[in-house]
Amino acid sequence: MKVVHITPTYFDESSVIGGGERYPTELSTWMSKSVDTTLVSFSSERQAYRQGGLKVEVYPVRSFIHGNRINPLSLRYLSALRDADVVHLHHIHTMVSDVACLVSSLFRKPTFVTDYGGGGSLVLNQKLPVLGRYRKAIAYSSYGAEFLPAELRRKTILIKGGVDTTKFCPDNSYPRRKTILYVGRILPHKGINYLIDAFRLLNRPDLTLRIVGRIYSAGFFQHLRQQSEGLRIEFVHDANDIQLIQEYRTAMVTVLPSVHHSYDGSYTSVPELMGLTLLESQACGTPVVCTDAGAMREFVDQGKTGLVIEQNSGAALAEALTTIIDTPPAETAERETRCREWVGQFDWSKVVTQHLKVYQEALPLQSSSRAA
Repeated sequence: MKVVHITPTYFDESSVIGGGERYPTELSTWMSKSVDTTLVSFSSERQAYRQGGLKVEVYPVRSFIHGNRINPLSLRYLSALRDADVVHLHHIHTMVSDVACLVSSLFRKPTFVTDYGGGGSLVLNQKLPVLGRYRKAIAYSSYGAEFLPAELRRKTILIKGGVDTTKFCPDNSYPRRKTILYVGRILPHKGINYLIDAFRLLNRPDLTLRIVGRIYSAGFFQHLRQQSEGLRIEFVHDANDIQLIQEYRTAMVTVLPSVHHSYDGSYTSVPELMGLTLLESQACGTPVVCTDAGAMREFVDQGKTGLVIEQNSGAALAEALTTIIDTPPAETAERETRCREWVGQFDWSKVVTQHLKVYQEALPLQSSSRAA
């Protein structure tokens, strides 16, 4: 079986560093351990290389439709579809996905799609019957599945996950520090301002709040800096994966305080379609606190691996953090074990196995026999 994944952006410094980019990149990487897999994406120049067993094909883009990086204008990438048995597109509302879906279906190649919210303002599926050409939509949360177009919701498969539990794992040689951790992009809908409110309410000089993430809104970052004055708050903007794992391993708790209604009056309908931060933290044995925004509640075992609380409330966050931080040492060790056991179901190896089963069922009989 030869699988081609196509995503407008991918998890790389030359593209975008975010959850919507990490997911297709990780899925492709793990899938390449089992079958012939190619990841197709776009950047400023043509690149072709191998990353372990994964083939990566990056095609140059000279323009983006309405300046939206998620909606590149390109046709050269279609050559990557020629030898594919299965095509998996990432993002519904992009010109790249629309054209690839039409071409793939023309040559009777089973085509699947996973969405991450957002997309382009100019796409073909607004005028042409593109969505009906997809074999299945694959959602990674029940919440995200609800936001798919009605035509796709009727043929949606739910495969939750994933996380690399071999990379994100505890290491008891590093002691826990009195640190509260946030990991994610610095954007208003991430609700970091409410976390800072909570940290001020805690009034615990022995604790440090570490905010790890890249700045995607300079105005919001300045707001957070002003809000942080006089508090033990550290901002880290350049952490690599090794540093990030150490942050998870040594923190007392990881917090993802995302909101639908941001401090500046803006509204985000899908602030979190999953929350990779939650899975990565729990895989490292570190409990989590998150709000009830988006899909996050689906990835926390409430009261056992963490707490899900109301949005837009520093007081609710402070109360939840106190509960986690003041847990007796013996119970803390038990909770670390529960975190590891809970995330096992979301491991990438299991996620890939489920995807391949769905692909296999869609292949013609002779292709299925050859792949087997």
